[in-house]
Amino acid sequence: MGRSTRAQADQNRARIVDAASGLFRVKGIDAVSIAEIMEATGMTQGGFYKHFSSKEALAAEACAEAFERSTTTWKELVSAGPGSGRTNRLRQLAEYYLTEKPPEKTCPMIALGQDAAGHAAEEPFSQVYRKGAQGMCELFVNAASPEPKGRQREELMLLFASMVGTNLLKRAVGNEPWIQEMQQALMKKLSCEGSGD
Repeated sequence: MGRSTRAQADQNRARIVDAASGLFRVKGIDAVSIAEIMEATGMTQGGFYKHFSSKEALAAEACAEAFERSTTTWKELVSAGPGSGRTNRLRQLAEYYLTEKPPEKTCPMIALGQDAAGHAAEEPFSQVYRKGAQGMCELFVNAASPEPKGRQREELMLLFASMVGTNLLKRAVGNEPWIQEMQQALMKKLSCEGSGD
């Protein structure tokens, strides 16, 4: 295969992964057909199997891509955050995370969580999801300080869980007053966590 043909094949594969990532986050994996994915890319359905052995293989790759993009964005926010204090970094992450985004850009932890729960733990999709979610948790925790231990780590893990839970509920029920209250409580706690900076 020539260089330009290989480059085109790689480009087509990336388009399929990108389209699938968005569709899976909007509808869930089971609700999206191969035909729908290929239609979104403008390619024929028959071309799918030139790139992937199955929809499950694509789902694992699309999940990995979604987590990779989210992780890259979080790392950029942490490194470009105002000041060097951990409060700034954590608040910056939380504010970004809780900002409303288009459905196809929903956090993969939330959008793909139900799909991960429906797959056996040893399946590639579940393994990718588990690794991606853990990576985002560690990124959040370590944004506060490198390798926090003991009580500090426990509190940061709780803040991460609160942030993800708040986002999940906000997407499910909208920006209700009690959701706003939850979000404000999280931001207040983040400020308290970093008050020693």
